[in-house]
Amino acid sequence: MSLTPASYRHRLPLSLSVAAVVTAVSMALALGLQTLDNLREDQGRNALRLGHAMSEILVQALLHDDVWLAYSLLRGPEKDAADATWILIDAGQRIFASNRPERFRLDQSLEAALPWLPVAAFSPDAPAPALVRSIEPQDDGTRRVLRLTLASEGGPVGELIALLSDRPFLARFREILVGGVLVTAAVLAVLLPAGWLWGRRMASPLMQLAACMARVGTEDARQLRCKIPESDSEIGQLGRQFSAMLAALAEKDALEQQMLQAERLAAVGRVAAGVAHEVNNPLGGMLMAIDTYRQGQVLDARTARLLDLIDRALQQIRGSVSALLVEARGDSRSLAPTDLDDVRTLIQPKLARSSVNVAWSIGLVSAVDLPAAPVRQLLLNLFLNAIEAAEPGGAVRVEVGTEGAHLAVRVENSGRPIPAEQLAHLFEPYPEQRPHAQGLGLWICYQIASQLGGRIQVASSAERTCFQVALPLGTEEVS
Repeated sequence: MSLTPASYRHRLPLSLSVAAVVTAVSMALALGLQTLDNLREDQGRNALRLGHAMSEILVQALLHDDVWLAYSLLRGPEKDAADATWILIDAGQRIFASNRPERFRLDQSLEAALPWLPVAAFSPDAPAPALVRSIEPQDDGTRRVLRLTLASEGGPVGELIALLSDRPFLARFREILVGGVLVTAAVLAVLLPAGWLWGRRMASPLMQLAACMARVGTEDARQLRCKIPESDSEIGQLGRQFSAMLAALAEKDALEQQMLQAERLAAVGRVAAGVAHEVNNPLGGMLMAIDTYRQGQVLDARTARLLDLIDRALQQIRGSVSALLVEARGDSRSLAPTDLDDVRTLIQPKLARSSVNVAWSIGLVSAVDLPAAPVRQLLLNLFLNAIEAAEPGGAVRVEVGTEGAHLAVRVENSGRPIPAEQLAHLFEPYPEQRPHAQGLGLWICYQIASQLGGRIQVASSAERTCFQVALPLGTEEVS
C-alpha cells in the first residue's frame, strides 16, 4: 500500500509540514555543529595564548631544572579545572613536568607516553611554529594537539604540548543544544499548524475545481453551477478557462437541444400534415355524398335529422384535422397597425372575465411587409395563452415593434413558471404534459413563425414567463 496521499488536499499540507520540519531540524543541526566547532576553536586559541604566556617562565624552569616551578605553572590555581592536559618536554624528548603527573610521569620518554605523536617536533636549526592540529580521536578523548617550541638564545630547549579534548565544554555544548532544541520545537509548534492551514488553503481551489470537473458529463452543463475562486495565479487562470469551457458546453447543449426540438417539431408537422391530407380526401368524399343524397331525394324528418348529425360530426372531424394544417400564406394583405388594434378589440371580452392587468407597447406606426392574417393569429394565440397563465389578478405585457429587419413580438406574463420537463415539448400538438392546454395554440404559433422564416423562443422563471418571436420582414413563405 502506498504511503503517499493521492489527493493534493493532504499531499500539499503534508509537504509544507515536512519541509518545515526538515528545515528546522537542519538548521538546528547546523547551528549545533557550528557551535561545537566554535567551542573547539575557542579552546585552541585559549590554549595557544596560555602557552605563549607560560613559555618564558617554562624556559627558565628548564634551564634551571626547576621541576616544581614548571609543575605549579602547568597545574594552575585549580588542579581539576584545567581545560587541557599540559606536558613540558625537555631537549632530550623526555617529560619534564605535567599537570597530570599520575599519567605522564617525570622523565618518561615522549615516545612511550604518546606513541601516536611524532617525535621530531622541532629541530635545532628551525623551530616549528605553534599550531593546533586535529588528530584521530584517542582513547582518552584527545582530538587536537598544540605543540609550542620553547627556545632560549636562538636555540630550542624544549617543547610545550597541550592535549585538547571536547570533554571540558561538552556540558556547555549540551546546554546550548538543549536550548536550540527547545527553540526549534517552539518554532515548529507555530510552523506546523500554519504550514498545514496554508497548504489546505492552497489546495482548496484545486479541490473545488476537481469536484466541479467531476460533475461535467454527469450533469447538464446549462444547470451546472461551480464556485471557482478568482485570482491572478495559475490556479485562477485555470478556473477562468474552466468557466469559459462550461459556458461553451452550455451553449453547445442549448444549440443541440434547439436543433433536436426543431427536428422533432418538423417531423411531427410533416406527419400531421400527411395524416390530415389522407383524412381530408375521404372526408370530402363523404360530405359530398351526403350533399348529393340530400339534393336527389325527398327526405323524411328522421332521415334528415340523421344526415344532419352525420354532417356535423364530419364537419367537426374536418375542423380538427384542418387545425393541423397551418399555412401562413403570403398572398394576404400586409400587416398594419389597425390589425393590432383588432387584436386588442377581440381580446377585450376575455380580459373582462379574467381581471388580468394588461400593458401594451406598440411600436408599429406603418404597415410592414408581412402577411396580416397569420401574424394576427400568432399574436392572438400568444395573448390568450398569457392571459390563461397569468391567473386572476396577474399581469400581462405585450410589446410589438420593428428591430432592424425583423418584427419583434414579446408577450410576458406573471404566474407559475413552466416546468423544465414541459419546455422541451411546449410547441408540440396536444402535449400530454400540459393537462390544462387546449392543444394547438402554441403549435400553430410555432408553425406560423417557422413558415414565415422566423423563430419563437420561451423563457420561464419564478417571476415571469416570456415568449419572444422574431419575424424577418419582406420574406416569402418558407415551405
